[in-house]
Amino acid sequence: ARAALRAAGHPLVRGVVGLAPWCPPGDPVTQLAGRDIVLVHSNRDRMTSPQATQSLTARARRAGARTCMVTVRGGDHAMIRRASAWHRLTTGLVTGLLGSGSLPGPVAEALALPPTAEATEGTLDLDLDLGLDPGPDPGRFQARTRA
Repeated sequence: ARAALRAAGHPLVRGVVGLAPWCPPGDPVTQLAGRDIVLVHSNRDRMTSPQATQSLTARARRAGARTCMVTVRGGDHAMIRRASAWHRLTTGLVTGLLGSGSLPGPVAEALALPPTAEATEGTLDLDLDLGLDPGPDPGRFQARTRA
């Protein structure tokens, strides 16, 4: 994901979906201006920092990018825990950013936040904000029904 963020300044790049990225504090963000950037990170990642990812999304937004971070609770860096949720989310984000499908509403709203928005405003929770609940099989997820 770090290489994709660095290469995002190329004129043919419309956006980046980054999974469990390594986002050191000094990494540049100016190349992300005018792009849609959605970074997905587990809250239990011990290899790379979810807080650094959240910080990068805020810095990139201030630099003119449209950003969002999605937290996968209970996942891991290798994306093995909750693998089907990672896969389903990533597929939806990529097709949405490419215009081949619709982005989840909360993601589209986060991407529309003003550059001055706080980092937490653009941070979503996979389960709470995107309407996914564990189904009968913990490895599979189904849409939550609202009463």
